[in-house]
Amino acid sequence: MSWFLPCALLSATLAQTSPAPTDEQPAEPSRETTVVAPRVPTPLSRTPAAVSVVEQEDIQEGRPTLGVYEALVGVPGLVTQSRNNFSQDLRLSIRGFGARSAFGIRGITVLVDGFPETLPDGQTNVDSLDMASAARIEVLRGLSSSLYGNAAGGVVSITTEDGPDRPFVEARTLHGDAGLWKLNVKGGGKSGDVRWLVGASRLTQQGWRPQSSTEQVLLNGKVGWTPDERSELTAVLSLVDAPEAEDAGGLTRAEVEQEPRQAAPLNLSDRAGESVRQGRLGLTYRRRLDEVHEVEARGFLALRRFQNALPSVVVAFDRTFDGVTVRYGNRAPLLGLRSRFTVGAELQSQSDRRKNFNNAAGLPGNTLQLDQDEDVLGLGLFAQEELELRERLTLVAGARYDVSRYGVEDFLKEDGDGTGARTFQQPTGRLGLIWAPRPEVSVYGNVTQAFEAPTTTELAVAPGMGGGLSRELKPQHSDGVELGARGLLGSRLRYDVALFSVWIRDGLVRFEDENARAYYRNTGRSRHLGAEVALEAKVTEELRLRAAYNALQATFRDYVSQGKQLRGNKIPGIPAHQVSAEAVYQHTSGARAAVEVFSAGGLYADDANTVREHTAWVVNARLGHRFQMGVFEVSPFLGLQNLLSARYSDNVRVNASRGRYFEPAPPLTVYAGAGLSHRW
Repeated sequence: MSWFLPCALLSATLAQTSPAPTDEQPAEPSRETTVVAPRVPTPLSRTPAAVSVVEQEDIQEGRPTLGVYEALVGVPGLVTQSRNNFSQDLRLSIRGFGARSAFGIRGITVLVDGFPETLPDGQTNVDSLDMASAARIEVLRGLSSSLYGNAAGGVVSITTEDGPDRPFVEARTLHGDAGLWKLNVKGGGKSGDVRWLVGASRLTQQGWRPQSSTEQVLLNGKVGWTPDERSELTAVLSLVDAPEAEDAGGLTRAEVEQEPRQAAPLNLSDRAGESVRQGRLGLTYRRRLDEVHEVEARGFLALRRFQNALPSVVVAFDRTFDGVTVRYGNRAPLLGLRSRFTVGAELQSQSDRRKNFNNAAGLPGNTLQLDQDEDVLGLGLFAQEELELRERLTLVAGARYDVSRYGVEDFLKEDGDGTGARTFQQPTGRLGLIWAPRPEVSVYGNVTQAFEAPTTTELAVAPGMGGGLSRELKPQHSDGVELGARGLLGSRLRYDVALFSVWIRDGLVRFEDENARAYYRNTGRSRHLGAEVALEAKVTEELRLRAAYNALQATFRDYVSQGKQLRGNKIPGIPAHQVSAEAVYQHTSGARAAVEVFSAGGLYADDANTVREHTAWVVNARLGHRFQMGVFEVSPFLGLQNLLSARYSDNVRVNASRGRYFEPAPPLTVYAGAGLSHRW
């Protein structure tokens, strides 16, 4: 097997028990965690919202680093799907928001180093992320449109590594089942006032099912310059070239039971899959004017070329995505009370030159089916006040007003002129109160709002009805209330508890036509009612345990589909219960072992609740070791995924046509690799 050599290397090196020498003493961890997901850096003890934080060690150590989903298993309320389908892209949902997405991430805002991966129309793709360079992931598990505008039913904020004080270079190789191979190299350092880090990776994978191979090259860079003690300038660059990401498609229940490895016939014959090229450049400037005033400005530009072969149609577009954000902060006292006021504006634009063709064995055919320009312009104005009413009692109030204009110019008028425009505008707000009776304990409550305007894809109309944008589809609106507590019991047990209720009107629901093309319609009203618990125990200096549980009752309150009233039905794509647990053992010698178990499935696949995916238990394990070999540090690792070969769906396609709801997950797979690094 291709991974035999790394396995042998791992077995040999795990026998070493002497501690790895180091020139630096590890820094004492801070008792206070600062998070950036709430738009401005804020101590967690003053954040009246549920926030989960995953640090670099849990993102990278012994992981294959194929996607952000690997490190999010223990985040309560978060569901990951489509982990093995690079064409459909990763799907995330938080407290049920995003569960309806046909592909990619919908209803959740994703940021990388403060720059949006989420388009102005609300769609997110994370194919440009390389988790081998990620330093932290923050998940804000509640409605956040007052912070980020459209499609912010939750927030995932990823921070990449900064250049370290000591220059380093590292190479890491990964091999595994299903033809998996990944090579990652990165390096960084500091020179005077400049910090820098550059990473590159190449990934190839044959895939467990036919028509599921992928090939991808990523390049990411980050440079920070501090010309003086008050100013900071940061530049980030990302490039992705993914010429192949095949899509094996969904299967019926009978096909899964007969042969889960098979591909959907149409996906196989039409060679379904996508290719992507994208580049992004972003600049951030921060300046502290004095002890009270500060300003921040961001600007970015992204160019994307995309082609997606679907059954019967090939979608192709060239996209420009850019934006500018300015923010002003003021820490002057208000009415004699400690205060922090923030106000800002955000302008983003998205421009797509889109064409659809008939599918000729995976390539664009001679029949042009759609030819149009699509433009989205979004403007958001926001403000937030944090006021310390008394010691350890903080009030947070925020408001935002968003205006989005969608425009289409149709160049193919044989089936009717679809040229037109739609404008959506929405105010949103939040009000929160947090009380920290002791430094290690905080209790909070909040009232929040969110809205989701349909994406340009969701506004598409069926063939034969012309191009342009649907005039029937309306934005989704959400209002929520949340109560929570987090803290430290003794010195070894951390807890995070949250109760929430969300009321949704005009919800956006996905369905498919006979050609498996996805379209959307509005529901009437629905409600999400849930509870989340996360625990982390430091049993000994070497052993750490984590566990999470969440219950979520997401039901239609008023929804008529195909003449049937579905009041009381469960919303598809949302599991009623989720459980996860992980044990991590870290020896002083550098040896590391971890076992994680989590539930998958337990959700309905259709609005009528006639098809349900069973609950399965998935077990993963990983081993690793770090040791010195002369001037180099060697870090072999070994991983086993789905250790018990549980049969479950890696992705459930909600309301899929012809009963093709299920994308089976592979059974036991093994990966192994090794890293080699040097620090000066």
